[in-house]
Amino acid sequence: MINNILKNLDFLIQQDTQNPPRLISEGDLLYTHLTSHFQKQGFNVDIIDLSDGHVIFYAVKGNPSILFNVHLDTVPVTESTLDSWTHSPFKLTIDEGKAYGRGSCDIKGAAACLMELAKTNDNMAVLFTSDEEGANGCCVNHFIEKTDLTQYKQVVVAEPTLSKAVISHRGYLSTYVEFYGDCGHSSMAIALESNAIHKANQWLTKGLDYAKSFVSDQNPAGICFNVGVVKGGEKNNMIAEKVNLDFSARVPAGMSSQQVFDELKSYDSESQWKAGMMAPPLPADNQNDEKAVGFCQKHNIEIGQAVDFWTEAALFSQAGFPAIVLGPGNIKQAHTIDEWVEVSQLEKIYQLYAGILDHEN
Repeated sequence: MINNILKNLDFLIQQDTQNPPRLISEGDLLYTHLTSHFQKQGFNVDIIDLSDGHVIFYAVKGNPSILFNVHLDTVPVTESTLDSWTHSPFKLTIDEGKAYGRGSCDIKGAAACLMELAKTNDNMAVLFTSDEEGANGCCVNHFIEKTDLTQYKQVVVAEPTLSKAVISHRGYLSTYVEFYGDCGHSSMAIALESNAIHKANQWLTKGLDYAKSFVSDQNPAGICFNVGVVKGGEKNNMIAEKVNLDFSARVPAGMSSQQVFDELKSYDSESQWKAGMMAPPLPADNQNDEKAVGFCQKHNIEIGQAVDFWTEAALFSQAGFPAIVLGPGNIKQAHTIDEWVEVSQLEKIYQLYAGILDHEN
């Protein structure tokens, strides 16, 4: 079993699904192989290519009541960090009980387990998507809107949780902002107030203070606020006319992403603001976690603590479907140089998923 899982994982890691640039399409070897694999086990397979790297792979066999969801895209391996990898990011390496490779933890390891489970289950459904890691993800929302999901009593999103069920996490906000200034010579007095970079810095100071204001013993992260990209300016002797800034925020339970967006925008409403994604927490508004708790108790699945990262389980919850997050590995190993997942975690999650399917069937 574990050898087959690792063989699946090796194949998946070798498929370049970095996002960005999200150069992914239904004609890729990834999807021809997955289609052949699942059809061989008696699954009906439906692939929807929404273009621009947004691909939905949906495989169903029998009359399942559980839907497993995995994203197959990964964060990129940047040129600046490639030399720091001690194991190839695009080929599986097993070393001291750890499976190395980009996506091994987040979350191709879970997909590899589901591929193996497909061989032994008569009632099973998987949803593989390709646009969770980058901006403008739409696969899950499109799938929910266009697919009859009434047969499913539970959705399992396989993000890394150390094989414990997560039933609560933050909401998510991503935003693009352009700050504008007046171009000119840096010796001019207007440089202090009219430099776009200075304006962005003044806004950022207020934004950080706002995020920190929510820090408490119960919420040590406050609002998980992060500026990931800043671009602008020409030379240090020219007043910067424009600067672009991308930031994300993971919003605590009890707050909405819209609320945080509006507050941050109020600190500099003259700039150009564009929200890339506003997503609810888990459980989403008007939902509760009673069904999720009951599901975990029914299957003897340990419930873990609420987490600060966001998952697409919130989108299913928002649509009214009970959802939990349950997958192999630790989020600390995701998005890192020499990304890895413990082989024992793959074995454990395989057994947990198998127990769920056996009990439900």
